[in-house]
Amino acid sequence: MNFSSRLIFALALTASPLAAQGLEMLSEVAERLGGADIDAKNGVTFDKNAGSLVWDGGIHLKSEAMEIFAERAEYVVEQEHLVITGDVSVYKDGMVYRGEKAIYSSKTNQLDASGMRSSLEPRAPLWFKSSSFNSATSGDVEVINSSGMEITTEDSSDPGFHISAKEVKIYPEDRIVFKNLKAYIGDVPVFWLPYLAQPLDEEQGYTFTPGYRSNMGGFLLNQFGDVIGDHSIIKYKLDGYSARGIGTGLEIHSRKFKEMAQGQNFGKFNFYWINDTNPLEGGLATNQDRTGVDANRYRVNLQHRVYLPGPEASDLYIDLDLNKISDEFFYEDFFPWEFREDPQPDNIINIVKTHERGELSVLTRLQLNDFYSTDTRLPEIALEAVKQPIGQTGLFYGSNTSFGILEDHLGSGDKDALTRRIDQIEALLAADAAGIPLEEALTKDGKKVNIEKVGNGILKPGEKFKLSQADDVLSQLRSQANESKFNRFHTYHELSYPTVVGGGITLAPRVGVGFTNYSSVSGPQPLNTSRAIVAAGLEASTKFSRTYDDVVIPSLGLNGVRHVVQPYLNWSYVNADDQGTEFGGIDRLVRSTEPRSLDVNNFTAVDSLSNWNIVRAGVTNRFQTKRNGGSFNWLQTNTYVDAYIEDPEFDRSLSNLYNEITFEPLSWMRLNIDSQLPIGGGDNSFSQLNTRVRFMPRKDLEFTIGHRFLKDHPYFENSSLIDLGTYYRINDNWGISAYERFEADDSTLEMQQYSIHRDLASWAMSLGAVIRDNRGETEYGMVFSLTLKEFPGVRIPIDYDPTGGNR
Repeated sequence: MNFSSRLIFALALTASPLAAQGLEMLSEVAERLGGADIDAKNGVTFDKNAGSLVWDGGIHLKSEAMEIFAERAEYVVEQEHLVITGDVSVYKDGMVYRGEKAIYSSKTNQLDASGMRSSLEPRAPLWFKSSSFNSATSGDVEVINSSGMEITTEDSSDPGFHISAKEVKIYPEDRIVFKNLKAYIGDVPVFWLPYLAQPLDEEQGYTFTPGYRSNMGGFLLNQFGDVIGDHSIIKYKLDGYSARGIGTGLEIHSRKFKEMAQGQNFGKFNFYWINDTNPLEGGLATNQDRTGVDANRYRVNLQHRVYLPGPEASDLYIDLDLNKISDEFFYEDFFPWEFREDPQPDNIINIVKTHERGELSVLTRLQLNDFYSTDTRLPEIALEAVKQPIGQTGLFYGSNTSFGILEDHLGSGDKDALTRRIDQIEALLAADAAGIPLEEALTKDGKKVNIEKVGNGILKPGEKFKLSQADDVLSQLRSQANESKFNRFHTYHELSYPTVVGGGITLAPRVGVGFTNYSSVSGPQPLNTSRAIVAAGLEASTKFSRTYDDVVIPSLGLNGVRHVVQPYLNWSYVNADDQGTEFGGIDRLVRSTEPRSLDVNNFTAVDSLSNWNIVRAGVTNRFQTKRNGGSFNWLQTNTYVDAYIEDPEFDRSLSNLYNEITFEPLSWMRLNIDSQLPIGGGDNSFSQLNTRVRFMPRKDLEFTIGHRFLKDHPYFENSSLIDLGTYYRINDNWGISAYERFEADDSTLEMQQYSIHRDLASWAMSLGAVIRDNRGETEYGMVFSLTLKEFPGVRIPIDYDPTGGNR
């Protein structure tokens, strides 16, 4: 109790024979209320008959337990109750209560706020009122009990959406438990559940997703999530597809794993099964033959990190990534968003020991799904030493060493396709040798063979197969079909000496040696079972800068300019015996449009390592300006080219001219350009231009435009893919959006999505449609979403996008 309250109360009691009793009571009440400070406009009076203290005319009470604003408060000593009335606001344990009356028990630390309107703010914008309402703290756990509760996310006396429940328990730091729950839009009931446990910090609880896809029919996906243990969420799934049947599953995953302390296990487990009533229905993305796909279709996935005990437990752990799938089309059908991100999931078990100087790992890779092509490692042991100084010598050392039992495994589909193409070419050669007309040789099992396709993956895109190429194509196909198996020991060690010489030039010469040995080789044989590797290189760079403080153009986001120019050069030399074209290896180069790494330590295609002598020369430009109290890269460019003294892949003298540009003049505009332009000529020259721009010409209009252009690549087909996304805000309540993707090379509008959006106070609603042209069958889908804007964790969402997913 503050000084003014004590003084007024003391003066009021001075002339009274009950003064001693009132002062004693005042001291006792202050202690019971946790040493409360109370500001009262009219002071405090003592009611002898009621045995109570009364504050009137507007009060403010503040203690460690709570803070109260009200017109009047009365503390009844015998009952140990504080009765607060008149425009009451109570802040207690992170809760806000507003109304006309509340009762607080200092004995039990319970607040009875029946009939008051309450909120979980600032933790969550939830407002509720109840016919019976009280909160209690038991130990460190707060529980709010209620009956006849109405709850909403709208701070309004007449919300457009609310939920009512017969019984509710609120754990403010954890979850809300409802019994006999009904959801209302306005006064119209739209949903009912007998029980719902809704975590406050996860997008869990019950969700349902209606939708339609051409190859699945109409569907309703149902999911219910709940908390198990201290750190995990479990989701139960029950889905119905009009064209495919009933599917069920569950998902368990760690929550808040990013916030967990180092050394705490985390991961997830997925299981899903469906008795597919139409498993042979062609896929929309791949449109492949599905003969042999069984009706019982499923997935079992385990991704988990387990830290092992030890002196430094967080430095030793096991990573598990195991994925068992019924067939290669399962993801495409039922989880298309995962299919696009990772069409062939891996299966590995990796034991890792980390250290500030490096890492030791024991990796096992398995082939759990025989329809996917993969390699197995049973196991592969690797030791990597990060680049580190050697005492005070100025030298730096880095290395990697590994030993593995490796085996290549073709997927059943790839194996059948290779066998079929080999048979076709052998039939053509035999027919030609026997003088049989090719028209007859092109017919196999009553079906005509497309001769132009038998060289796919080997010949250039668009190049037609000729009999003169048969031997070369047949040799490569047989090499691919003959699976490799070997034990491999590989080690590489490198020293570097970074230094600064006159003129501000930084030099970093390096030299490295390595050794690779192959044993127990089965399949295509390498020319050399053992080979030495010698490498050398030099990195050189310098930097120039100039400042232009008088360049101030607010419309372009310029507040002074600093231009930084950094020319650089990287020479890389490797001498490693060629293993021959027949030896495909396992860790081999993958066809790509991107330049290869010039750092042997980072060159993961160990089996494709061969002689090279390359000089990469380039220059970076950075135009910086002052923004938000610091330097900001207004425009960045990186331009470089590789000059080949010895080319390890083709017969080039110069690579393409590479150019990377990032331009971000204003917060509402960003441009990225990555380009490759042929300057050296030759059969392997190609052009590539990837562009993406995002801008908002007005505060209610946003565009994103992307273009991917590829022409004359030796392996990849020409492409000119354009995608356009836009959103227009019509007014405070309505908006429209569109997304289109168009392949100009064959004039195919691959995807169209159009939506209309409606703001419903605390909710956002979207309704639209999706069309996908899969060059064989067109897919149609509906989009409908209903989502809380401010607090997605307490929602009953309806959210479906056939191009993405809601899970």
